[in-house]
Amino acid sequence: MDDTLGKNGAEVAPQASSKSRQNENLTARWQVLLESAVRLDWECRTGEALEVGEAAYEAALEAGDVAGALRASHRLALIHFNKESLAEGLKICIRAETWLRYCQDQAAIISLQSIHGGLLVALGDLETGFALLTDCQKRTKSCTDPLANWRARTAYAVALFDTKDFDRATEAAAESLDYAETSGLAKGSVLIARSIASRMAARALGEHRLAGREIDNTLLARTEDQLRSILTEAQAENLPYEIAECHCYLGLLAWTRGEDAAAAAHYIAAITASRVAEDEVLLAETSYWYAYLLAGQGAFGEAVSLLAAIEAMEVALATPRMKLRHFDMRFRIAEMAGDWKAAFDYHKIYHEMVIEDYRRLASARAYTMKLALDLETMRRKEDSARLERERLLEENLRLAVEQREAVLASRTDPLTGLGNRRELQLRCRDWAESGVTHAALLLFDIDHFKRINDIFSHATGDMVLRQIAGLLGGIGPEGSLAIRMGGEEFLLLLPGTAAGDAFADAERLRLRVQDHDWSAVTPKLEVTCSIGLADWSLTDRLEAALHVADANLYAAKNAGRNRCMATPA
Repeated sequence: MDDTLGKNGAEVAPQASSKSRQNENLTARWQVLLESAVRLDWECRTGEALEVGEAAYEAALEAGDVAGALRASHRLALIHFNKESLAEGLKICIRAETWLRYCQDQAAIISLQSIHGGLLVALGDLETGFALLTDCQKRTKSCTDPLANWRARTAYAVALFDTKDFDRATEAAAESLDYAETSGLAKGSVLIARSIASRMAARALGEHRLAGREIDNTLLARTEDQLRSILTEAQAENLPYEIAECHCYLGLLAWTRGEDAAAAAHYIAAITASRVAEDEVLLAETSYWYAYLLAGQGAFGEAVSLLAAIEAMEVALATPRMKLRHFDMRFRIAEMAGDWKAAFDYHKIYHEMVIEDYRRLASARAYTMKLALDLETMRRKEDSARLERERLLEENLRLAVEQREAVLASRTDPLTGLGNRRELQLRCRDWAESGVTHAALLLFDIDHFKRINDIFSHATGDMVLRQIAGLLGGIGPEGSLAIRMGGEEFLLLLPGTAAGDAFADAERLRLRVQDHDWSAVTPKLEVTCSIGLADWSLTDRLEAALHVADANLYAAKNAGRNRCMATPA
């Protein structure tokens, strides 16, 4: 008898078939919505693309397709990234992280983490961002989806570009383009790859001219050919953004060769197309290069008018890095005009913005080094003002370093390197904000720790505490949190896990402590632990769950120690 049929087999089979058709319809729905969001994004209908992309995300979750939810999140975050609404894009990625642990689709994971890493780099968190991008590169070795693998390569190139490493970005983008052209990607993706590679090469060449460095004429000619080819295709498809971008960077290449008239014509065409595309970010980028060209010709009034128009664009100055770019350009043009008072004022604004931005970000050094070089240039022209600014800069940086160290010290136990109670409070708040609803608590106490201190010395006790902290690693799911509560007591929180499910983790930890080679610390030393478990719903107070875990811990000790105890279900 068919094992899909029960006593009412004739009725069960149609019900199962109906459920299967329903799931297929839901899957088809999110895919159709996502394709529509991609099309709307290509047509520069950003608001509609975001609405439809959000609907695709909801439909994927309704269908129980976490890979689909990650793919929809990638598209939403990418739209925000391209429009410089970086914080909104980051929120999308953080929301999607909830589903990563349930996803086996490497292509979906790579797609999401590549844009997540790019957003973090653009926001200034270089360490975390590049760590994600490097992980994506490793995942491509086992992924057979060429689109996801190309996205990982492209995201790495864009991240290098955002850190102003233009030469390496150009190399990485060229490798990404080669992969796109040889891996059978769709025509649209290859066009994007060519556009990105051309844009990065043009910017690198422009920066070489700004710095008075040697120009690679072979690269210049190849990039110009690529841009003209892309422009022809964009004009045939009536794609205003791509048209504007091509004209912008063709103008930059013409300026790099010293052909100012041709450059100006391209810049004007790019500004016109940017307005058609309603893309203020690209309009601002083009205006910066055109203003620099005008300033080089002595037309300072026209250059300043272009920059003043940018200040009226809400989106163009929406992020700290774009504000930095703007006031840096203001400073450059005022310096070219010999208006030292304006140059000083704009550089002061630029300086204050750098300090403000990098107090809250971990990667201040790249910009402060650049700032120091700029300050050296100004010293030759305004010595007295420059000396005072250097003093203020050093003081501000010192305070920023002290502040970062103080914040780290306030969240870390100095002996074990684990988080302390403040770290526990902050991380639990982050969990609640990111959608974690419950966690298992493992309250962990070293048995007879006072005896260890009395017999072997307090120094030995400290070594035991440090090694216990190391043994806590790898227990529980990714994202678990280990805290030293004080003395010989530790707390391990397993997000998204019930205490009953965490009992095996608690036993594994107990055995890991019991079987550890403690004789390496000192001969005849033996260490065991007792563990009390509890469930915690993040809508309830943590203290109540800790009280339950503490009661179970003492029950374990009273029962003879070296055991785990949980409240019976």
